[in-house]
Amino acid sequence: MSTDLKKKMRGWHRWLGLITSIQLLLWTLSGLFFTVPDITDVRGEQYRLNQDNLAQNLKPNNLVSLNRIISDSNTLMEQNFKVTLKKRAENWVYQIESDVRKTEIFNASNGEPLESIKMSEAIWIVRNKTTLNPMGVDLINEPKIGSEYRGRDLPLFRVRIEEPESGVVYIDPVTGDIMAIRTTLWRAWDFLWSLHIMDYRDRDDFSHWLIRIFAALSVLTVLSGIVLWIISSRLASK
Repeated sequence: MSTDLKKKMRGWHRWLGLITSIQLLLWTLSGLFFTVPDITDVRGEQYRLNQDNLAQNLKPNNLVSLNRIISDSNTLMEQNFKVTLKKRAENWVYQIESDVRKTEIFNASNGEPLESIKMSEAIWIVRNKTTLNPMGVDLINEPKIGSEYRGRDLPLFRVRIEEPESGVVYIDPVTGDIMAIRTTLWRAWDFLWSLHIMDYRDRDDFSHWLIRIFAALSVLTVLSGIVLWIISSRLASK
């Protein structure tokens, strides 16, 4: 190999290293961070309470017949659906999900259809289904790119909590389910995730041209370094 070509290869290697070094460092640091906290702690699962009070708080003879609800609704009789008996806030309900219609909620005691929960009920859910202390609640109706509730149907109740600081709980106003718990740990994880996948806006797409280009440049940097090491080793042995 000629001296000029070796000089050019060293120059290419230095420039490739300069271009990719920052992103390689970010990949390494963010990857290291992802290995430290348990993902369940990041998602706030440790704050949830898994209690089944069905046998204690509601006897079978208190329930309205499910057949009555189905017979009263012509649309339910014409489609496949899934029924779940659950506690939504302070009331036991039938949650009916189908492929055609949106999720419907019926009072399990009288069979009456129910609307969305109230803000006070959202507070009750956080207080009784988590170990967190709620401070206030507001309703989110507008989607926001890259938000911490992205990927979930709106509207959502956002309940602010006392501890951990800046923590919030997102609740589906129809089902009463806790959709997400967000804390500073999750936000740090999400920020580093955006750096890791190089999707700084939506924070969800890890298959785009920017990351492909930098991945290819990183491979070229490593390969050029290996080639230069081989050349240097041969020259040193001679």
